[in-house]
Amino acid sequence: MTDLKAQTWNVATDLSANHFSGVAVSLVDLHRARLLKGEALLSGVTFENCRIEGPAVMLVVGGCSFDATDFGYSGGDIRSLVLRPASPTGVVGAIPVSDCSFTGCQMFAIGYTGAEAFLAQILALGSEPK
Repeated sequence: MTDLKAQTWNVATDLSANHFSGVAVSLVDLHRARLLKGEALLSGVTFENCRIEGPAVMLVVGGCSFDATDFGYSGGDIRSLVLRPASPTGVVGAIPVSDCSFTGCQMFAIGYTGAEAFLAQILALGSEPK
């Protein structure tokens, strides 16, 4: 998964955009900018060849696509990226994402939560350590 070597990224400045390409985007800053506009859900945003930065937990609530995306450094255990919800009715403190497209992106310091089917797809990307 992620190579921790330093790479220079231009930082996204227009956090109201619905399309980002080739930039670093702080998921927390993007969510905060949307909240200030009255949008509680990050929805309908396209990311191409971007670095999505945390620290953050992404709550994937549906309709998202991840194509050729590096889910991030796992220390050799993909399970370290997954946080299963303890409640069947919701998650507090995670950034809800819906109907977004991630193509060729690199995630950095992002954890993932959501429906079991989505989490199983992430877990299938790696094998359990022996």
